Amino acid sequence: MTGVARLGVGIGLVGRRPEISALATALDRAATGRPTGVLLSGDAGVGKSRLVAETVERAAAAGFTVLLGRCIDTAESALPYLPFTEIVGALATAHPELVADHPAMRHLLPGGYPRGTQNGEDRDLGQLRVFDAVLSALDGLTATSPALLVVEDLHWADRSSRDLLVFLLSRLTGQRLVVLATYRADDLHRRHPLRPVLSELVRLPAVERVDVAPLGAEEALELVRLLADGSLSEPMLHRVARRCEGNAFFAEELVTACSDGLPHGLAEVLLARVEGLAPTTQRVLRIASVAGRRVDHGRLSAVSGLTVDELEQALREAVTHHVLVAGGESDGITTDDAYVFRHALLREAIYHELLPGERSRLHAAYAGLLAEADAPQRAAAPGHAAELAHHAMAGHDLPLALAASVQAANEANDREAPAEVLLHAERAMELWPVVPDAETVAGIDEGTVTRWAAGAASATGDPDRGIALGRRALELAEQRGDPKLTSAIARRYAWRLLDLSGREHEALEVARHALELVADLPPSSTLAWAHAVLARVLGRLDNLAEAREQAEAALEVAHGRPADDVMAAGATADALVTLAVCAEYGGDPERARRLLGEAIPLARRSANLGVELRAYYALGISFLDEGRLAQAGDEFAAGEERAAATGTTWGGYGLELRVAHVIARFQRGDWDAAEAAAELAGESVSATVASRLAAAGLLTAVARGRFESAGRRLAELRDSAPVDEQVIMLVGQTGAEAALWQGRPAEAAELVTEALAGLESGPYAQLAPHLGGIMLAALGVAAQAEIAASGQMPADDVAAAARALLAAAEHAASNGLPRAGALGPEGRAWLCRARAEFTRIIGPPDPSVWSSLVSAFAYETCTPHGEPSADEVHGYRQAYALLRRAEATLATGAPHGEVAPDLRAALAAAERLAATPLATAVRELAARAGVLLDAPDARPASVDPDPLTPRERAVLGLVAAGRTNRQAGAELFISEKTVSVHLSRVMAKLGASSRTEAVSVAYARGLLAPADREMARVDP
Repeated sequence: MTGVARLGVGIGLVGRRPEISALATALDRAATGRPTGVLLSGDAGVGKSRLVAETVERAAAAGFTVLLGRCIDTAESALPYLPFTEIVGALATAHPELVADHPAMRHLLPGGYPRGTQNGEDRDLGQLRVFDAVLSALDGLTATSPALLVVEDLHWADRSSRDLLVFLLSRLTGQRLVVLATYRADDLHRRHPLRPVLSELVRLPAVERVDVAPLGAEEALELVRLLADGSLSEPMLHRVARRCEGNAFFAEELVTACSDGLPHGLAEVLLARVEGLAPTTQRVLRIASVAGRRVDHGRLSAVSGLTVDELEQALREAVTHHVLVAGGESDGITTDDAYVFRHALLREAIYHELLPGERSRLHAAYAGLLAEADAPQRAAAPGHAAELAHHAMAGHDLPLALAASVQAANEANDREAPAEVLLHAERAMELWPVVPDAETVAGIDEGTVTRWAAGAASATGDPDRGIALGRRALELAEQRGDPKLTSAIARRYAWRLLDLSGREHEALEVARHALELVADLPPSSTLAWAHAVLARVLGRLDNLAEAREQAEAALEVAHGRPADDVMAAGATADALVTLAVCAEYGGDPERARRLLGEAIPLARRSANLGVELRAYYALGISFLDEGRLAQAGDEFAAGEERAAATGTTWGGYGLELRVAHVIARFQRGDWDAAEAAAELAGESVSATVASRLAAAGLLTAVARGRFESAGRRLAELRDSAPVDEQVIMLVGQTGAEAALWQGRPAEAAELVTEALAGLESGPYAQLAPHLGGIMLAALGVAAQAEIAASGQMPADDVAAAARALLAAAEHAASNGLPRAGALGPEGRAWLCRARAEFTRIIGPPDPSVWSSLVSAFAYETCTPHGEPSADEVHGYRQAYALLRRAEATLATGAPHGEVAPDLRAALAAAERLAATPLATAVRELAARAGVLLDAPDARPASVDPDPLTPRERAVLGLVAAGRTNRQAGAELFISEKTVSVHLSRVMAKLGASSRTEAVSVAYARGLLAPADREMARVDP
C-alpha cells in the first residue's frame, strides 16, 4: 500500500550546522582508522532521526557499510538484543562469512543458537563470548571498508543491548568505524537505567556527545515557512514558529492542525490529525498502539474483527494522513505487510488515550493471538515469548503470563542475556503463588525457575540478589525431599555465600549440611563436590587441617568415578586448589603452585569456570605474596582474559582477579593501567561489585592527588558501612593518605582507628589479627608524627598513641597468618615504615631507618625474576622513603648538598608516576634546603640577573609569610643566627633598611612570586 508523501518530505535540512559538522568529522576520522562513538541526544521530535538520515546518506555516499538497529518501546517485554538482532541480521545477509567465522553471533539471529546444542565447554561460555564475536565481526568488516553502526532510541534499549554497546564503545581502537547512538534526553528521569551508563561512556576517549537543541527562533520560522509552502498567513507562521519551540516534529503537526485552529496542549497537537479521521480509522489506530510502534497487518485484522475492505480503508486513511507508514519489520521478519507509527510520540499519545478496560481487553486479544503460535516462523522469532508475557500481564491473563515468562527466560538464556533471564524468571516467581497449579502451567518446578534467577543475578554482577535467590532455591529443594538435589543446591549456595565477605560462617553451616545430606549415600560426584566445597569454606576460615582432610576426601571419591564424569573432574580440580592453599599457608609455595598448575587444565576440561578462575587467582596471589609482582600480574591477566571471554568479569573470582590486578599494577607502578582497570566504563553492576573496584581504584586516585573525586568516592564507601575486609582496609588506607597529603593528620588518625576497628570485628579476627593492620598502623604512626610536628597535641599523648599503633603493627606481624607461613615482603616493608615513622616522634633523626625502608620496598621495582631493576628506578613507596631520608639527614645537620641525590631520585619517581602530592612535597623540601633539583643547563635564562641566591630567596619567602627568624631556621634546617645573616645580605642587595621593606622591594621586582607568600610545610 502506498500513501501520499507526508508533510516535510523533500525540504532541505534547516539549521543543524554544528551537529552535521560533528557527525561528518566523525565519519572522516573513521575513514582514516580513528574510530568514534557519538551519543546523539535531544528531546522527542527535535530532529534526531533527521540527522541520522542525513548521516546515513553521507556515509553511504562515502562508501561506508551502514548497519542500523532500532530499539522500540517494549514496556516490560524486555526483548534482549533487539537492535543488534536487526544489525546482525543485516550483516549476515550482506556478509554471511563474518557470521560463519564467529558462530557465537548466531545467538543474536532469529532462531537463536540454543545452549543445549553446545558441548559442555561452550555451555559455560557467557555473554561476553557473544560480545567478542560482534566486535571481531566488526573488526573484519572495517578491515575492507569503513562502517557506520547506528542504534536508535537507546532510552528504550534492554539491559543486554546497553551492555553490548558499552563493550563496543570501550574497545574502539583502530577500526574504521563510527558507532552512533541516539536517545531522548527528556525521557531520562533520575532513576532511568541509561543515565549511569551515559555518565561512564562520556568519559571514554573515543566517545563524544552531540546534544541536539531546539531550533533557534529564526530557524524555526524558516522551517515552518517551508512546511506551510504558502498555505499560512505571515502572522500564523510566526505563531506556529513560536508555539513549536524549535521542535521540528511539533512544527509539522502544528502546520497540519492550523486549518482547524491552533491547539493549546501538546496532547492536542499530537492527536489533532487523529481526531479528524473516520471512527473506524481511529479504532484501528487505538488497536495498533497496543501492539507497539510496529504492527503486523494480520494481527490488526484478527484483533479488530473488521472485514478486509473496512480494514484496508482505515489503513489507507491512516497512511494518507501520515499517522502510519506502510512497510516495515515485525517480529524480526522484514515484511511489506506491516505498519509503523510515523513517530513514537504519536503512538504514545494514542495509547494513553485508551480507557483502562479497553487497554486490558486489547492486550488480552493480542496475547490470545500470540498464544496460538499458528505460524512456526513467528513463534520462533526473537522476543515472541517476552512479547506474549507482556500482553498477557497487561491483559490480566496470569496463567498465560506465567507460562510465557518461563519461556521468555529460557529464550533469553539461549541468547546469552542474563539480565533478561533474571527479569523474566523473577516475574514468573512473582506469579507463581497466584496461579493455580503453577508447576503444570509453567512446565517446570518453582525451584528450577528460582535457580535460573539466582544464576542470572550472579552473572549480572549482583551477588547480594544471587544469594537471596539461592537461599529461596534451597528452601524449595528441601521441600521436595530429594537429598542429592538438595545437596547440589546447598553447595552452590555455600559457594555463592563466599562471594560476600562476612558470610563465611553461614557458608560453613550450609556446606556441612550439603555433605550430611549425601554422606550415607553411595559415592557419587555429588558427594565429591560436597567434600570439595566444604574444604573450600574451611580453607577460607583458616581451618587448614580440616580443609586438607575434606579436600583429600573429595579426591578419594572423585578418583573412584568413571573417567568421563566431568562433575567429578571439577570436584577434583577444586580440591586441588584447596590443597594448594593449605600448602601455601604451610610454607611450601612451590608445591602450591604445582598443584594449581594441575588444577587449571583439569578445570578447563571439566568446563568448570569457577574453579578455573579460582586457581588463576590463587596462583597470582601466591606470586603477589612473595613480592613477584610481574608474575602475579601475568596470572591475574590470564584469569581476567578467561573471565572476560566467558562473561564472568563481575562475578565471583572474575571480580577477585580484576581487583587483585588493580592492586598489583599500582604496586608495580603501572598506574595508567590500574586506573583504566578500576573504571566500570558504564557496566551496570551491584553496589558490592562497584565498592570493591572503587576502593582499589582509590589507590591511584589519591596518589595522583585527585582529592576531590577521591573524596566523593571515599564518602560514598564509608556511608555504605562496608563489611568486606578488603574494602575496609583500602578505604582506611586511601582515606588516611589523602588526609595526610592535604595536611589533616587528625583526620587521618581517625580514619586509621576506624579501619582497624572494622578489621577487628571481621569474621577472622578471633583466629588471628589481620595482616592489613600492619599497613594501617604504619599510616597511623605517620599521622601522629604530623600531629607532633604541628604541635596540635601534647607530646606525651602523641607518643603514647604512636607507641600503641606500633605495638599493634608488631602484634599483627608476629601473630597474623600469612599465606606463605612467614610474613611476606609487603608486610615486612610496612612494618619497617611503622618503625621509621615512630623515630620522627621520639627522635633522634635517623636516616638509616629510612634507608632500610628504601630497601624494604625494593620489591616494587623488581624484575620478573625477583631481582631489583638495574636502572635505579624507584617505586612510589621508595620515593617517599627517600624524601624522609633526606629530611632526617638535614635534621642531623649534614651539609644540604648531601641530600640532593635522594631528592632528585624521589622527584624522578614521582614525576614518572604523575604522583603530584609526592612531587610537590619533594620540591618544597628542596626549596627549604636550598637544593637545586633541575640541572643547571636546564634553567631558563633570566633577562635581569637575580641578585638573590636560592637560600636567600627561601629565607625571604618565609619572612614574607610571617615567620620569625627561629621559625624560618627550623623549616630550613639552619640556625636562627644564619637566618639573620642571610636577611642582612638580602637587605644590602635590595637597598632596604628593614625586613618589611626588603619583602616589598622583592615583590615589586618580581623576585618573589605570589605563591611565595605562603610556604607550605612538607606533607607525607
